[in-house]
Amino acid sequence: MAILVIVLAWIVFVAGVGTAVTRPWKSPLARAPLPLLLATIMAAWVLGTGAFAYRDLMGQGAWTGATVTLAFVPLKATVLCLLAYAAGRTLLTARATPGPVVPRWGIPALLLAICLYSVATDFLAGRVAETARRAASPALTQDDAASLVQRIRAGSAGQHELTAFLGNPRCPPELLATYASSPDAIERRAVARNPGIDAALAEKLVADPDEEVRYYLAFNRTLPPSVLSRLAADTSDMVRDMVVWTKTLPEDALNRLAEDPSPKVRATVAIQNRISPAVLAKLRNDPEARVRDAANRNNRSE
Repeated sequence: MAILVIVLAWIVFVAGVGTAVTRPWKSPLARAPLPLLLATIMAAWVLGTGAFAYRDLMGQGAWTGATVTLAFVPLKATVLCLLAYAAGRTLLTARATPGPVVPRWGIPALLLAICLYSVATDFLAGRVAETARRAASPALTQDDAASLVQRIRAGSAGQHELTAFLGNPRCPPELLATYASSPDAIERRAVARNPGIDAALAEKLVADPDEEVRYYLAFNRTLPPSVLSRLAADTSDMVRDMVVWTKTLPEDALNRLAEDPSPKVRATVAIQNRISPAVLAKLRNDPEARVRDAANRNNRSE
């Protein structure tokens, strides 16, 4: 229901802006079916693909991406809708106006090329996203997983497909071990977020020089306590802040993070229900206001 309301709001926005820009509609050319049809088709394509993208992002919990999509899609639809409308208008004008071919048809051809390029780009992006979703799906069959492993080893799988599969629990351990040593940090990040990595691989990644590899490792909720303790002592505020959310983080590591030099980390600790009353009381008297505010929002019983 929510996505339907969003799409309706997009339609109202695009139609309103499009109508305001293309007024007045006094001439027959302005009301001709061809430009109106092209504009409608383009707007429907952008809004339709945008709705699917928004739904997928929300399903993945990618709130930032979903928020950007929410604002970007109607703007893109409006621009391309007006370009398509202009293409239709200039096509009709070119047909009715005598003169050299290139000056008459150059502008409508350029406008149509821009619209077609956008459609083709959206189509290819959708195919890439669908391939990545299949590779990342935990419901991937054993045969499909084996086929994908063969294509990865043969070098015929796309990068998006490879990184999606490296984060899949169905990815075999030997493939994870191979890409944990990859020179490409993106591939190591994908391995780090896989909930199926073993302790030895996690111990290796916790010392990775790339901050985001360690961040994705801290986001992983299946790590042994020894790895979590090392992440809690990481040099990166971002990593230490993320590992606070892990329910299996040892209590001594959590207590150390309550005294972390970063106010952001201490504020994250302050809202955890599992901290001790003594730690909570200390955070309620923290010198930083944001930490005190976070601790005061923690309603756990004393």
